[in-house]
Amino acid sequence: MSNGRIIILLTRKLSGEASPEELDELFTYLQAHPEEQYLFELVQEYWTKPKGLSNHTEDDLLDQHFDSIIEQATEESDQEKQITTTRTPVIRMRGILKKVSMAAAVILVISMSWIFYSNFHSAKTTENNEVVAKPGAKSKMILPDGTTVWLNSGSRLIYSGNFKDSVRAVELDGEAFFDVVKDAKHPFIVHTSGIDIRVLGTAFNVKSYAADATIEATLIRGLIEVVKKNQPESPKVILRPHEKLIFNKDQQAITTSGYYTTAADIKNSRVVVLPKEISITPIPRNKPDTALAETAWIYNKLVADGETFGEFSKKMERWYNVHFVFQDTKTAEYRFHSVFENENIEEALKALQLIASFNYKINDNEIKISAK
Repeated sequence: MSNGRIIILLTRKLSGEASPEELDELFTYLQAHPEEQYLFELVQEYWTKPKGLSNHTEDDLLDQHFDSIIEQATEESDQEKQITTTRTPVIRMRGILKKVSMAAAVILVISMSWIFYSNFHSAKTTENNEVVAKPGAKSKMILPDGTTVWLNSGSRLIYSGNFKDSVRAVELDGEAFFDVVKDAKHPFIVHTSGIDIRVLGTAFNVKSYAADATIEATLIRGLIEVVKKNQPESPKVILRPHEKLIFNKDQQAITTSGYYTTAADIKNSRVVVLPKEISITPIPRNKPDTALAETAWIYNKLVADGETFGEFSKKMERWYNVHFVFQDTKTAEYRFHSVFENENIEEALKALQLIASFNYKINDNEIKISAK
């Protein structure tokens, strides 16, 4: 499908003039190209949100979010081409929208967004159904079965062409949040480097970066079954809502004991024996998903929840597409409780300096951290 045809379909959809055939054509295309879902939802949210009826703070946040996507795409283009390009379309976007007619505004927003998105956006799909989110960016997609997946920075998701035939299986390298459509006849399985996660219909987060020593699975609702990869005979671990499973890839015991119990387990006199490389910890039930360190990233929030500077720097590397070098071990052991949303890397570092004493030096994308 040509870009021109896509723009026409999106415009007619947003203006409410699309025929059932055109809506079906657009839906079919978006299903076959899940990497385009995020752009469409962003533009639709921006266009359909009533201006002037809600508080200005919400409007400003939505405008900032829209602009940040466009700016990020432009910045990625600059880095790849090593040339300087103008940001005039971004700066003047809101002014233009206020001056032109409604129909023209829709076409302008979609056209410009599409150009930036199709050329520079960080999520891309290949013929092998591989979706990649580059460092410093995120992606949202809808799989063929309707399951929604958010892909975090520096992550890759692979799914087969016969996704809905029998088992809905995906392979994950990195971090993703899954909101799985329930289908008892077609189990959903997430394959990682160390564990396999089997679900029917649920919402959960999985973090499995190759460079990390651990794999984490955090359950928000439903139930998931976790088993060691390629070892179906090994003990299966059932995760309940508001629990996080941590798997140590080095196969070293990370639990204080070999057992895990819940209130329900105690009531039923049941004790669950865990493999030594697996631990389960509860996550707060009184915090919304937007405030949990494990899931806040899908709401564009970078959260440090007591991690050391060294641990948090790994998140910052993926979030900002930078590389940290610690000049001493002392600063790497500082612990932080912080939340970042729209801050750039230097603003984030200055905020952390208010909590702990350290110096930083930025050279291109390398950041050197040293004690004061």
